[in-house]
Formats: sequence, C-alpha cells, structure tokens
Amino acid sequence: MIKKKSFVRNYIFIIFLLVSNFFASQNREVRKIDELLEKAEKSHRKYRDFEELKLAKEANVLAEKSNNTKIIAESNYILARALSCLELQKESLYYIQKASSLEYTKNTPLLQAKLLEIKSYNYSVLSLNSLCLKERKKILYLLKAEKDSSSIKIMAKTYANIANKYFDDNKLDSAFIYYRLGGQEIKKLTEKNAYITISSFYVALGNAFMKKGQKDSTLYYFKKSYDLKIKYKDPVLFNQYMLFGNYYENQKQYEKALELYLKAIQNMKDYSANPTHFNYINLKISNIYGILGDKDEQSKFAEIYSKKEHQLTLEKNRNVDYALNVILNDKKNEYNSIQNKKYTWIFSGILALIIILFFIYNLLRKNLKHKETTITKYTSTLQEKEEIISKKNVETEELQQKVNDAYTEVINLANNNDPSFYFRFQEVYPEFQKKVLEINQNLRTSELVLCAYLFLGFNIKDIAEYTFKSINTVRNRKQNLRKKFSLQTEEDLGIWLRNLINEENK
Repeated sequence: MIKKKSFVRNYIFIIFLLVSNFFASQNREVRKIDELLEKAEKSHRKYRDFEELKLAKEANVLAEKSNNTKIIAESNYILARALSCLELQKESLYYIQKASSLEYTKNTPLLQAKLLEIKSYNYSVLSLNSLCLKERKKILYLLKAEKDSSSIKIMAKTYANIANKYFDDNKLDSAFIYYRLGGQEIKKLTEKNAYITISSFYVALGNAFMKKGQKDSTLYYFKKSYDLKIKYKDPVLFNQYMLFGNYYENQKQYEKALELYLKAIQNMKDYSANPTHFNYINLKISNIYGILGDKDEQSKFAEIYSKKEHQLTLEKNRNVDYALNVILNDKKNEYNSIQNKKYTWIFSGILALIIILFFIYNLLRKNLKHKETTITKYTSTLQEKEEIISKKNVETEELQQKVNDAYTEVINLANNNDPSFYFRFQEVYPEFQKKVLEINQNLRTSELVLCAYLFLGFNIKDIAEYTFKSINTVRNRKQNLRKKFSLQTEEDLGIWLRNLINEENK
C-alpha cells in the first residue's frame, strides 16, 4: 500500500515537472519574440528599415510556431510597415491582409487602425489617392469611441495626413478644418507622454504655413516643435534642424541655413539615425556652398551626395532581394501548409473509412456475402477517386505543356521580328492589351508591341537588335511609355506590366 502511494506521488510530481517545463518554455519563446519586436521598433525609429524587416521576420517565424495570434498579428504588422518603408507596397499589402484576417486583429481596433495607416500610405505612394483618403477616414470611424492615448495619437496623425493631402491639392479651407480637428485630439493628450506626436503635429502645421507663405506662423510652429523636444531632453533633433534649415533657405539666409543643415547631419551621426533617408540634405548643403562661392566644399558635398545615392541604390537592391525571398518563402510555407491540411483531411477520411469498415465487418460478420459486397463497393469508390485524380494530373500536365509551348513560340516570333508576333502574343495573353489600354487608351500599335517585348523580359539592346532599330530609338520609346503610364523613376516598366497582368489573374 505504501509503495502504491509513493508511486502515485512520484507520477504526479513527474507530470507537474513536465507541465511546468512546457509553460516555462512557452514563456521563454514569448519573451524572445517580444525582445525581437522591441528591437524592430527601435530600428524603425532610427530609419533602419532593412534591419527592422529582418528582426520582424525572425519574430514572425517564432510567433507562427507558438500559434499565438496576438504576436503573429503584431509581427505581420511590423513586416508590413518595414516593407512599406522599403517601397515594396505590393508586398506590404500582402502582410496587411495576413494580419487583418486574424481573429485577434478583428477584435483589436487599435491594431486595425495601425494596419490601415500603412495601407493608406501604400495607396498614397501608388497614387491611389481616393483609396488613400477612404482608408484614412476608416481610421477616424474605427477609433472615434476610443479614449486611450495610442488611439488619440493615431487620430491626430490621421487628421494631419488628411489635412496635408487637401493642402497639396490647394484645398486650403478643407485642410485647415482637419488641422483644427487634429489640434483638438492633441489637446486630449498628456504632453509628457505624447510630446513626440505633438511635436510632429507642430511640424505639419509649420510646413503648411510655409507653403502658404506665412513665415511668422511657420517659424512659430517649428520653434514649438523644437522647444517641446528640448523640454523633455530628447536629443534627436535632426528633423527640427532640417526644418529650420529649409525655413532660412527659403528666406535666403544661406549661412544660417547651412549651419542648421550641418547640425542635422551631425545629430544623425551622434544618435545613429540612418542618414540615407535624408541624403538630399547633402545636396542642399552643396548648393548653398555654391551660392556662397565655396567651390571646394560644394564639390565635397556633391561627391558625398553622389556616393550615398549609389550606396542607397545598392542597399535598396539588396533589401528588395531579401524582401522578395521573405515573401516567396512565406508563400511557399503557406502552400505547404495548405497541402499538409489537405493530406491530413485525406488521411482522416481514409482512417474514418477504415473504422467504418471495421465496425461494418463486426456488425455484419454473420452475413459474409453482404460484407463482401460492402468492401467491394468502398474499394470501387477508392479506385474511382484514384482514376479521377490520375486523369486530373494528366490534364494538368497537358495544359502546362501547352502553356510552355505557347510561351516558347511567342519568344521565337519576337526573336525573328515575325509580323505575326503580336497577334500570337495576344492569343497567349488575351488580357494584356485590354489592361494596358485601360491605363492609357491612346497607345499606338507600335507602342503596344514594345510593351509586349518588355513584358516578356527583353532588354533595350535585344529589342533594338530584333526590331532593327537603334538602341537610342528604343530607349526613347520606352521613356515615352513610362511617361504615358505615369511611372515613378524607380519602377521597372517590365515588372510593372507583368504585375498589371498578374493582378488581373488573381
């Protein structure tokens, strides 16, 4: 009896240890994820977007393993924000969608609002201004009943963003209505805990008055922004120095503007802010030295600007490669997860079928003939399913072969400058011309043909060779197309065309 009690006590103790270790392990994982997300936030504040992306991705991988929807949603939010700052708007929207679909997000208005902030910014970058405004008004509706400081900060920023947009569109009355509404939200905040948000709001007002030409009001709000940071001993002042520099440069007080721009650069170095985002300051400094007649310093800062632009281009290319690999891996994992679920359902179905057959066998074992009929019936069903699956696989392979053959045929026609190239191209990609003409209906046939070459990945040199045109002619026509499509400088026309068609097929 004593031995039995001792065994029970030992068994309970072992179970307790196992459960304790499990929860301790879970807590360690959550702490590690929180640390990664905190580091990502610090990187964001220092404009280190690539570093933020890597930290958020590491946290996201751990969060997915933990199956904790809160930290999965938060890590997806930070991934979306980092990708947006890296000018990968489409990829950013992918993670916004992932975060928004989670139950935790649906029950958390503040996180929904943060995701809408990024979404509206993405739409703004993509020149989808009506959608941008729509998303920002969603934020105001979503948070109108919220009283916490984080929600009020977002409300204030959103009012300022809407006001800035109206100001850019020269709708001054509407702009100042929203500035006033933002000011009302700012008054609800405790200055000490929200001085950064308040300071940023003063910056927005100062910029608005500077565009309006009211220099006294401009300087007043810039000083308020600066004084607030000084009051709370915030040493990161490069943004304020740049604002003052812009102000004095507009007033043609070049020596004072130069002093402030140099202070801004030094402040970035002192507090490890990523200077590549503000490289234009080096160009401003170079121009001012030119105005002041110091040619040596003008050349020096022009060279710094040029080198940093080159460095920024290289870093951007590396960042884009990494970000795209992140997206591809996530989509691959998503696909594998779907496949695993499918196989789980198939296995469960087969297992259930076996169990059913087992019970049928036991219930009907007295009736051998009936049992054999039942087994034959289910075996036949399985064979039919296998035949259907086999048939579908054959059809899929045949369809893929046809697609590959058609693509090869179009490439060969393009290489040979065959007159039938564009007609065959339209047969293989029937939505292409329609989608392109929706963007600009005034395109000529020759321009559509050039679009087709670019869509297929041909470079300028190849196009010139195959179409018997000079490289300069092809380059100029391509540049004209970019203007007709209103593309940003950094956007690749070929990739843009492929994305246009891919969006249609989604």
